[in-house]
Amino acid sequence: MALDCSWLLASVGSLGTAVGLGVGGRGPRVAVVVGPSAPPLECFAAEELCGYLEKLFGLQARPTTSAAAAADLLFIVGSPETNPAVKRAPARRPFPKVSDLGIVLRTGEVEGRVVALVGGGSPAATLWAVYELVERWGVRYLLHGDVVPGRGPFQLPDLDLAMEPALPVRQWRVVNDFACGPESWGMADYRPVLDQLAKLKFNRILVRFWPYQPFIHFECKGVKKRKAWLWYDFHYPITDDMIGRHLFGDETEFWNPDLPRDASYEEFAAAGERHIHELMGYAKQRGMKAVVSATLTEFPAEFGPLLRDAQPVHQLGRMWIVPGRDTDVDDPALTDLAAAVLRATVNTYPEADLVALGIPEFRQWVGQYERAWGALDKKYGVEKVRPLAEVLTRAKARAGYSGGTERALDEVKGDIVALYFYDRLLADGQALRDTKRPDMKFILNHVAEELFPVLPGVLPEGSETLNLVDYTPSAVVKRREALSQLPSSQIPASLIFTLHDDNVGVLPQLTTGSLHELTKDLRKYGWAGFSTRYWLIGDHDPCVAYLSKAAWDAEATPEAVYRDQVLAACGEACIAEMLAVFYEVEKTTEALEQHGLGLTFPVPGMMMKHWKPGPLPAELVSDRQGYQRGLEAARRARMRAAPHGRKYVDYWIGRLEFGIGYLDTVEAVRRAASAEAEKKPQDALRHAEEALAAARRALEAYAHVAQDRSDLGAIAVMNEYVYRPLKARIQELVSRHPSSS
Repeated sequence: MALDCSWLLASVGSLGTAVGLGVGGRGPRVAVVVGPSAPPLECFAAEELCGYLEKLFGLQARPTTSAAAAADLLFIVGSPETNPAVKRAPARRPFPKVSDLGIVLRTGEVEGRVVALVGGGSPAATLWAVYELVERWGVRYLLHGDVVPGRGPFQLPDLDLAMEPALPVRQWRVVNDFACGPESWGMADYRPVLDQLAKLKFNRILVRFWPYQPFIHFECKGVKKRKAWLWYDFHYPITDDMIGRHLFGDETEFWNPDLPRDASYEEFAAAGERHIHELMGYAKQRGMKAVVSATLTEFPAEFGPLLRDAQPVHQLGRMWIVPGRDTDVDDPALTDLAAAVLRATVNTYPEADLVALGIPEFRQWVGQYERAWGALDKKYGVEKVRPLAEVLTRAKARAGYSGGTERALDEVKGDIVALYFYDRLLADGQALRDTKRPDMKFILNHVAEELFPVLPGVLPEGSETLNLVDYTPSAVVKRREALSQLPSSQIPASLIFTLHDDNVGVLPQLTTGSLHELTKDLRKYGWAGFSTRYWLIGDHDPCVAYLSKAAWDAEATPEAVYRDQVLAACGEACIAEMLAVFYEVEKTTEALEQHGLGLTFPVPGMMMKHWKPGPLPAELVSDRQGYQRGLEAARRARMRAAPHGRKYVDYWIGRLEFGIGYLDTVEAVRRAASAEAEKKPQDALRHAEEALAAARRALEAYAHVAQDRSDLGAIAVMNEYVYRPLKARIQELVSRHPSSS
């Protein structure tokens, strides 16, 4: 249903009178009651409720285990299992039976006192119930903080609801890779975002590791991991001449603030483990489960001597190794290595709730797929579920797959090998025997869609799946029928929702429309939920707000959520203009997902790869026009926004000015390359200087609205791969043709 904010302005009738609204100019006397042995998360929920009562209404309250006789209004927080007062509460009906994810909000009245039950089927759900109530008081949750209405008289909505999520898995990915992603975040960066995600009712984090990172140490057959890096061992110096220097304090190199730089491997790895323990611990304090990743067929290069026919991974930097094409699926050395990684993962992080078993992005271990399929068929009868010939035929027929037919076939073959290998490794429990978590459950990550039907019969009991299908949401929408192939009634399945694709890169992105279509499909086919994929987060307040609503409300739409957020953040007068901004950014994002993969991929050469003769491609001209239309709408919105909402609009102005400026830079670079190819050094220098000026304007606009560590990482990356290379090329042109200067 469309979001209705009319209750924000309406009185609450008899309930308002019952709690003393307008009586003698005072508000109600409030008690917030928790159980005498309430779990820590419920105590925190009660503290949060007290904090919002003070912010919104000026009401002073502290959590208590018994209500004072003078209290007009009782908020009873918890469930019958955690708070005896819930059983005695005179609400209109008893506390309903709900799942551990269910939310309960009920109000009642007795002897002139109003009683509000705020609870759920678990302490986490009770926390969500508090945030649901607070949202009904007009607060809106953004990723960088709350939008809080001005303090006013107390009002209590007349409530009688028990809510269950349509999508029980609402997962947020952390760590990952790249300086412009959360690999660069310290706990000071994570805490406020995790706080907001709890308010938005996210209930899991996925800690995504890479083999080169300092977060898992292991040993096997006398060989130890002995090296680690951040972001593929790229480096981003902070210098006085860079754009946005003021954002970086006294840093001399951009780095994760929780990790030591220039330390020994042992110090680096110990700090990395502490960081992940703190991250998971904080998420759990906010009611979230923690999932850690473990790809058991990717290893640091120092383990190469143990693995026959090892190959460098087909991944950025080629920094780790994988089994070769024809490595024996029963190779005992490979089994030992994989078991060592798995044991190290669960022993290092026994507090994790699940382990996500990854499969390499580019499948290289594909040669023995027929043997592996035969073994799986003998054990599980997979050929009867879907014949191998059909699996391969379907892979060849993937329509519009970004990797092409050969990659689709390699994915299927590699995943058959991996399914057999993981089954053999995990089936008898030997790999986890004598570990701190022999009961660990697993999520199988990124299996080819053609194998979906066989997964319930192959995976260990209690397993889940996490599925990509394709990199970008619009690409998944084009092959959305694949989602119908997974028997979700037999095994919980989640879909990776890309908010911000690293291939499209640092340009403004918004993917809500495509994710809306996929969310409808998740409900239609009974999938468990979603897991976000992102690097930058600043563009995605509208999208994340939609996902938060749609996970519970099947009638939620992007437009309704957008309108509601803009109304709260900026005021009613600029809603139409901000909707136009979002429309243009989303339309441009969909276009870039088709022709812009790799356009601003944040690696060396991200700008100078465009040094090639020819005009700016027509598609990029169109993209720039889309950003320009969005910018014009944002500037109109700012003129109409309430004073408190201008910062919200200013962010989009800065991001769109950056996006336009970046494409202006690419155009000037191509003009310079064209002039150079035509042996016109003066024109080449002039256009190169125009490119540098455009890059400066773009980065200054972005720096002006930077909000978080990902933004700072993106600015540091572009200084290294855009601004400095352009300065160097200008110097080169001048040195080659002094007369041109």
